[in-house]
Amino acid sequence: MEYRELKVNLPKELSDSFYELLDTLQCAGYYEILFDGEAPKEKDQGLIRDNTNIRIYLQTDEIDKELKILIFLKINAPDNSNAESRNIETRDYEEAYKEYYKPFPIGKKLWVIPTWEKNEPETIKLWKPSGGIPLFINPGVAFGTGHHETTKLILEYLDELYNKGEFHFQSACDVGTGSGILSIGLAKFGVSKIFALDIDPNAVKAAWSNWTENEYPKGFQFSVEESGIDNPKLSNSKYDLAIANITYAVLSQNIRHLAKIEAPRIIFSGIITEKKDQFLGLLQSHLPGKLLYSKEWNEWWVLDWIRN
Repeated sequence: MEYRELKVNLPKELSDSFYELLDTLQCAGYYEILFDGEAPKEKDQGLIRDNTNIRIYLQTDEIDKELKILIFLKINAPDNSNAESRNIETRDYEEAYKEYYKPFPIGKKLWVIPTWEKNEPETIKLWKPSGGIPLFINPGVAFGTGHHETTKLILEYLDELYNKGEFHFQSACDVGTGSGILSIGLAKFGVSKIFALDIDPNAVKAAWSNWTENEYPKGFQFSVEESGIDNPKLSNSKYDLAIANITYAVLSQNIRHLAKIEAPRIIFSGIITEKKDQFLGLLQSHLPGKLLYSKEWNEWWVLDWIRN
Protein backbone atom coordinates (compact mmCIF):
# COMPACT_ATOMS: atom_id res chain seq x y z
CA MET A 1 0.00 0.00 0.00
CA GLU A 2 1.22 3.51 -0.80
CA TYR A 3 0.88 6.77 1.12
CA ARG A 4 1.43 10.37 0.12
CA GLU A 5 4.16 11.93 2.30
CA LEU A 6 4.37 15.72 2.60
CA LYS A 7 7.48 17.32 4.07
CA VAL A 8 6.40 20.73 5.36
CA ASN A 9 8.47 23.53 6.85
CA LEU A 10 6.71 26.58 8.27
CA PRO A 11 7.26 29.33 10.86
CA LYS A 12 6.94 28.18 14.45
CA GLU A 13 4.24 30.75 15.25
CA LEU A 14 1.91 29.07 12.75
CA SER A 15 2.30 25.56 14.15
CA ASP A 16 -0.72 25.76 16.47
CA SER A 17 -3.18 26.70 13.71
CA PHE A 18 -1.51 24.24 11.32
CA TYR A 19 -1.99 21.35 13.76
CA GLU A 20 -5.65 22.34 14.05
CA LEU A 21 -5.95 22.11 10.26
CA LEU A 22 -4.34 18.66 10.24
CA ASP A 23 -6.71 17.45 12.96
CA THR A 24 -9.67 18.75 10.95
CA LEU A 25 -8.45 17.00 7.80
CA GLN A 26 -8.09 13.67 9.66
CA CYS A 27 -4.82 12.74 7.97
CA ALA A 28 -3.52 9.20 8.15
CA GLY A 29 -0.90 10.61 10.49
CA TYR A 30 1.69 13.29 11.10
CA TYR A 31 4.68 13.90 13.32
CA GLU A 32 7.10 16.72 13.97
CA ILE A 33 10.77 16.36 13.08
CA LEU A 34 12.88 17.37 16.06
CA PHE A 35 16.25 16.14 14.85
CA ASP A 36 17.77 16.81 11.45
CA GLY A 37 21.31 15.88 10.57
CA GLU A 38 21.44 18.53 7.84
CA ALA A 39 20.19 21.37 10.03
CA PRO A 40 22.45 23.64 12.14
CA LYS A 41 22.75 22.04 15.57
CA GLU A 42 22.26 23.63 18.93
CA LYS A 43 23.27 22.37 22.35
CA ASP A 44 20.22 20.15 22.76
CA GLN A 45 21.32 17.38 20.39
CA GLY A 46 20.51 19.30 17.25
CA LEU A 47 16.97 20.17 18.28
CA ILE A 48 15.34 22.43 15.70
CA ARG A 49 14.15 25.69 17.25
CA ASP A 50 13.38 28.30 14.61
CA ASN A 51 10.98 26.45 12.32
CA THR A 52 8.45 23.68 12.55
CA ASN A 53 9.24 20.70 10.33
CA ILE A 54 6.43 18.21 9.91
CA ARG A 55 5.92 14.97 8.01
CA ILE A 56 2.29 14.43 6.99
CA TYR A 57 0.81 11.22 5.59
CA LEU A 58 -2.28 11.03 3.38
CA GLN A 59 -3.96 8.37 1.33
CA THR A 60 -2.75 8.70 -2.27
CA ASP A 61 -6.21 9.69 -3.51
CA GLU A 62 -6.69 12.48 -0.93
CA ILE A 63 -5.70 15.23 -3.35
CA ASP A 64 -8.15 17.68 -1.78
CA LYS A 65 -6.42 17.42 1.60
CA GLU A 66 -3.01 18.07 0.07
CA LEU A 67 -4.42 21.12 -1.72
CA LYS A 68 -5.86 22.50 1.52
CA ILE A 69 -2.46 22.15 3.18
CA LEU A 70 -0.74 23.94 0.30
CA ILE A 71 -3.37 26.69 0.32
CA PHE A 72 -2.84 27.20 4.07
CA LEU A 73 0.89 27.66 3.49
CA LYS A 74 0.36 29.97 0.53
CA ILE A 75 -2.03 32.21 2.45
CA ASN A 76 -0.27 32.29 5.83
CA ALA A 77 3.44 31.99 4.96
CA PRO A 78 3.94 32.60 1.22
CA ASP A 79 7.60 33.56 1.61
CA ASN A 80 8.60 31.53 4.66
CA SER A 81 7.35 27.97 4.10
CA ASN A 82 7.85 25.09 1.73
CA ALA A 83 6.41 21.66 1.02
CA GLU A 84 7.63 18.61 -0.85
CA SER A 85 5.60 15.51 -1.56
CA ARG A 86 6.16 11.96 -2.76
CA ASN A 87 4.54 8.53 -2.70
CA ILE A 88 6.03 6.00 -0.29
CA GLU A 89 5.35 2.40 0.69
CA THR A 90 3.71 1.49 4.00
CA ARG A 91 6.98 0.21 5.48
CA ASP A 92 8.73 3.52 4.76
CA TYR A 93 5.79 5.39 6.29
CA GLU A 94 6.03 3.39 9.53
CA GLU A 95 9.82 3.50 9.81
CA ALA A 96 10.64 7.03 8.64
CA TYR A 97 10.52 8.80 12.01
CA LYS A 98 12.90 6.36 13.70
CA GLU A 99 15.88 8.11 12.14
CA TYR A 100 15.07 11.21 14.19
CA TYR A 101 14.01 9.72 17.51
CA LYS A 102 16.72 9.00 20.11
CA PRO A 103 16.72 8.53 23.92
CA PHE A 104 16.66 11.75 25.95
CA PRO A 105 16.10 12.84 29.59
CA ILE A 106 13.29 14.99 30.99
CA GLY A 107 13.56 16.53 34.45
CA LYS A 108 15.53 14.75 37.16
CA LYS A 109 14.17 11.22 36.75
CA LEU A 110 12.47 10.60 33.42
CA TRP A 111 14.07 9.13 30.32
CA VAL A 112 12.10 8.81 27.09
CA ILE A 113 13.36 5.71 25.28
CA PRO A 114 12.30 4.53 21.80
CA THR A 115 10.87 1.03 22.12
CA TRP A 116 13.28 -0.32 19.50
CA GLU A 117 16.22 0.70 21.71
CA LYS A 118 14.86 -0.38 25.12
CA ASN A 119 17.11 -3.47 25.39
CA GLU A 120 20.26 -1.92 23.93
CA PRO A 121 23.11 -2.01 26.53
CA GLU A 122 24.17 1.55 25.75
CA THR A 123 20.61 2.78 26.20
CA ILE A 124 20.18 0.97 29.53
CA LYS A 125 23.36 2.64 30.79
CA LEU A 126 21.75 6.05 30.24
CA TRP A 127 19.00 5.65 32.83
CA LYS A 128 19.42 2.55 35.01
CA PRO A 129 22.61 3.36 37.00
CA SER A 130 21.16 6.70 38.13
CA GLY A 131 17.78 5.25 39.10
CA GLY A 132 16.01 6.91 36.21
CA ILE A 133 12.44 6.18 35.21
CA PRO A 134 12.16 4.97 31.61
CA LEU A 135 9.18 5.74 29.39
CA PHE A 136 9.34 3.33 26.45
CA ILE A 137 7.61 5.00 23.52
CA ASN A 138 6.98 4.25 19.87
CA PRO A 139 5.05 7.34 18.79
CA GLY A 140 4.32 6.13 15.27
CA VAL A 141 2.36 8.98 13.73
CA ALA A 142 0.54 9.88 16.96
CA PHE A 143 1.37 13.19 18.63
CA GLY A 144 3.60 12.76 21.68
CA THR A 145 7.27 12.04 21.17
CA GLY A 146 8.13 13.92 24.35
CA HIS A 147 10.17 16.52 22.48
CA HIS A 148 7.43 19.01 21.77
CA GLU A 149 7.28 21.89 24.24
CA THR A 150 3.75 21.07 25.40
CA THR A 151 4.49 17.42 26.18
CA LYS A 152 7.82 18.18 27.76
CA LEU A 153 6.39 20.95 29.97
CA ILE A 154 3.84 18.58 31.49
CA LEU A 155 6.33 15.76 32.02
CA GLU A 156 8.84 18.14 33.63
CA TYR A 157 6.13 19.44 35.93
CA LEU A 158 4.98 15.94 36.92
CA ASP A 159 8.62 15.04 37.56
CA GLU A 160 9.01 18.14 39.73
CA LEU A 161 5.91 17.30 41.79
CA TYR A 162 7.14 13.73 42.22
CA ASN A 163 10.59 14.75 43.40
CA LYS A 164 9.10 17.27 45.85
CA GLY A 165 6.87 14.59 47.34
CA GLU A 166 3.76 16.45 46.15
CA PHE A 167 2.49 13.79 43.74
CA HIS A 168 -0.51 12.22 45.49
CA PHE A 169 -2.82 11.29 42.62
CA GLN A 170 -4.35 7.81 42.49
CA SER A 171 -6.62 8.22 39.48
CA ALA A 172 -6.33 10.38 36.36
CA CYS A 173 -7.75 10.98 32.91
CA ASP A 174 -5.62 11.91 29.90
CA VAL A 175 -7.67 13.94 27.42
CA GLY A 176 -6.06 13.90 23.98
CA THR A 177 -3.58 11.17 24.86
CA GLY A 178 -1.72 10.98 21.52
CA SER A 179 1.02 8.38 21.88
CA GLY A 180 0.02 7.83 25.53
CA ILE A 181 3.31 9.24 26.80
CA LEU A 182 1.70 11.40 29.51
CA SER A 183 -0.45 8.50 30.76
CA ILE A 184 2.63 6.32 31.02
CA GLY A 185 4.43 9.07 32.91
CA LEU A 186 1.52 9.31 35.35
CA ALA A 187 1.58 5.56 35.89
CA LYS A 188 5.32 5.51 36.49
CA PHE A 189 4.84 8.14 39.20
CA GLY A 190 2.21 6.04 40.96
CA VAL A 191 -1.23 6.73 39.49
CA SER A 192 -3.05 3.39 39.72
CA LYS A 193 -6.06 4.01 37.46
CA ILE A 194 -5.92 5.93 34.17
CA PHE A 195 -8.53 6.58 31.51
CA ALA A 196 -7.23 8.04 28.25
CA LEU A 197 -8.97 9.16 25.08
CA ASP A 198 -8.22 10.66 21.69
CA ILE A 199 -10.22 11.38 18.54
CA ASP A 200 -7.46 9.89 16.36
CA PRO A 201 -7.73 6.09 15.96
CA ASN A 202 -3.97 5.94 15.23
CA ALA A 203 -3.35 7.56 18.61
CA VAL A 204 -5.55 5.04 20.40
CA LYS A 205 -3.60 2.19 18.82
CA ALA A 206 -0.27 3.83 19.64
CA ALA A 207 -1.25 4.56 23.24
CA TRP A 208 -2.30 0.97 23.89
CA SER A 209 0.80 -0.42 22.20
CA ASN A 210 3.08 1.86 24.21
CA TRP A 211 1.28 0.95 27.42
CA THR A 212 2.15 -2.71 26.87
CA GLU A 213 5.83 -1.86 26.28
CA ASN A 214 6.22 -0.57 29.84
CA GLU A 215 6.17 -2.24 33.26
CA TYR A 216 4.13 -1.18 36.28
CA PRO A 217 3.37 -2.54 39.75
CA LYS A 218 0.52 -5.05 39.86
CA GLY A 219 -2.98 -3.65 40.04
CA PHE A 220 -2.50 -0.75 37.64
CA GLN A 221 -5.44 -0.16 35.33
CA PHE A 222 -5.29 1.56 31.95
CA SER A 223 -8.03 2.02 29.38
CA VAL A 224 -8.10 4.12 26.21
CA GLU A 225 -10.95 5.00 23.86
CA GLU A 226 -11.45 6.79 20.57
CA SER A 227 -13.67 9.73 21.48
CA GLY A 228 -13.90 13.44 22.14
CA ILE A 229 -14.16 15.48 25.33
CA ASP A 230 -17.90 14.75 25.47
CA ASN A 231 -17.16 11.16 26.55
CA PRO A 232 -19.52 10.39 29.48
CA LYS A 233 -16.75 8.54 31.32
CA LEU A 234 -15.16 11.93 31.99
CA SER A 235 -18.26 13.23 33.75
CA ASN A 236 -19.57 10.01 35.31
CA SER A 237 -16.34 8.94 37.02
CA LYS A 238 -14.26 10.85 39.54
CA TYR A 239 -10.54 11.47 39.04
CA ASP A 240 -7.89 13.05 41.25
CA LEU A 241 -6.29 14.70 38.22
CA ALA A 242 -6.99 15.43 34.57
CA ILE A 243 -4.38 16.38 31.99
CA ALA A 244 -5.14 17.93 28.62
CA ASN A 245 -2.41 18.58 26.09
CA ILE A 246 -4.74 20.10 23.49
CA THR A 247 -4.80 23.34 21.50
CA TYR A 248 -6.71 26.41 22.65
CA ALA A 249 -9.11 26.16 19.70
CA VAL A 250 -10.25 22.66 20.67
CA LEU A 251 -10.42 23.45 24.40
CA SER A 252 -12.39 26.66 23.89
CA GLN A 253 -14.87 24.92 21.56
CA ASN A 254 -15.40 22.20 24.17
CA ILE A 255 -15.30 24.34 27.31
CA ARG A 256 -18.73 23.14 28.49
CA HIS A 257 -17.70 19.50 28.15
CA LEU A 258 -14.41 20.35 29.83
CA ALA A 259 -16.29 21.82 32.79
CA LYS A 260 -18.07 18.48 33.30
CA ILE A 261 -14.87 16.52 33.89
CA GLU A 262 -15.02 15.16 37.45
CA ALA A 263 -11.54 16.22 38.53
CA PRO A 264 -10.65 18.96 41.04
CA ARG A 265 -7.35 19.66 39.32
CA ILE A 266 -6.51 19.90 35.60
CA ILE A 267 -3.08 20.40 34.06
CA PHE A 268 -3.26 22.02 30.64
CA SER A 269 -0.70 22.48 27.91
CA GLY A 270 -1.09 23.28 24.23
CA ILE A 271 -1.81 26.93 25.06
CA ILE A 272 0.27 29.59 23.29
CA THR A 273 1.18 32.94 24.85
CA GLU A 274 -1.29 35.04 22.84
CA LYS A 275 -4.18 32.83 24.01
CA LYS A 276 -3.13 32.35 27.62
CA ASP A 277 -5.10 35.20 29.25
CA GLN A 278 -8.14 34.46 27.12
CA PHE A 279 -8.02 30.82 28.15
CA LEU A 280 -7.65 31.66 31.86
CA GLY A 281 -10.73 33.86 31.50
CA LEU A 282 -12.65 30.94 30.02
CA LEU A 283 -11.56 28.71 32.88
CA GLN A 284 -12.64 31.24 35.48
CA SER A 285 -16.05 31.56 33.81
CA HIS A 286 -16.75 27.85 33.33
CA LEU A 287 -14.47 26.11 35.86
CA PRO A 288 -14.10 28.67 38.69
CA GLY A 289 -10.85 28.25 40.58
CA LYS A 290 -7.28 29.47 40.62
CA LEU A 291 -3.97 28.94 38.86
CA LEU A 292 -1.54 26.94 41.00
CA TYR A 293 1.39 26.90 38.60
CA SER A 294 2.40 28.11 35.16
CA LYS A 295 5.54 27.92 33.07
CA GLU A 296 6.40 29.01 29.54
CA TRP A 297 8.76 27.53 26.98
CA ASN A 298 9.05 28.93 23.46
CA GLU A 299 5.63 30.61 23.85
CA TRP A 300 3.90 27.40 24.94
CA TRP A 301 2.48 27.16 28.47
CA VAL A 302 1.70 24.54 31.08
CA LEU A 303 -1.08 25.60 33.47
CA ASP A 304 -2.08 23.79 36.67
CA TRP A 305 -5.67 24.77 37.51
CA ILE A 306 -7.47 23.84 40.73
CA ARG A 307 -11.22 24.25 40.91
CA ASN A 308 -13.12 25.83 43.79
